[in-house]
Amino acid sequence: MTGLPAEWFPGHEDGVITPLAQAMLYPYPAPQGDFFMVDGLPRLAPDGIGADALRGRVPVLSVGSNRAPLQLRRKFGPGASLPVTAAILHDVDIVFAASLSYYGAVPATGFPSEGARVALNIAWLDADQLSHMHDTEALGIAYDFIRYHPGAVSHGDRPDADDPVFGQPVHGYESRAGVLGFDGKPMAHAAIKAEGRVFPAMDEPSMLSRVQAMGQPLPEGDDTPLEDWITAMQASRSARDEVMHRMEAIALQPQSMPWDILDTEAGNPEAYL
Repeated sequence: MTGLPAEWFPGHEDGVITPLAQAMLYPYPAPQGDFFMVDGLPRLAPDGIGADALRGRVPVLSVGSNRAPLQLRRKFGPGASLPVTAAILHDVDIVFAASLSYYGAVPATGFPSEGARVALNIAWLDADQLSHMHDTEALGIAYDFIRYHPGAVSHGDRPDADDPVFGQPVHGYESRAGVLGFDGKPMAHAAIKAEGRVFPAMDEPSMLSRVQAMGQPLPEGDDTPLEDWITAMQASRSARDEVMHRMEAIALQPQSMPWDILDTEAGNPEAYL
């Protein structure tokens, strides 16, 4: 590791996350409170980030890996600079999407769940950052860009909570494939804690093992190690597509969602599939 704090950048070698860690450590550690990304590193803001630092930026709720400094640095590079503020998502839990990322993780997405409260964060993006984020989310193919209904996302106790910057709509991303519905109900992501959770929960390696069991074994046989299966998924988009086709059979689509899907396009979504 070369200068990156292990607390926020686990699984790294020579400053780069290893391929297996990228899949198995998803959705990666994130600070609980406000922080700035400054030159690709998190700078905690224990006194909070005020409205003045957020003006002119678009608030985008992060429900999975975008919460994490590791992923923000990966997406925006070592020069990444942006404010991130703590937030609460109401009546929605964070569950496993019915998809497989190009780096071999089963990603997280939101699913309505009355009474749930999830501590997350908001990345405040400028126009260029938002455009790039759309690409990294494969907007229009893997994810929709959404706008949460009023009250679905709250900003916590802040001295300037009445400032209009905190009253503007909060956006986010939602899986187009729906969510994995083993036994007819979603599976929550154990790495992202929630109050009032009613869904069963599982961690990322356990879910990857379960998804592996849904598919056909590699030539080595049924006892193919999970690590080898992940490597095979990372190496082949067609293999990932085959697995996601099987996921479709048990996918659940949310109903009565506290968000609206926006008609937004990405410039180069195919680059992140």
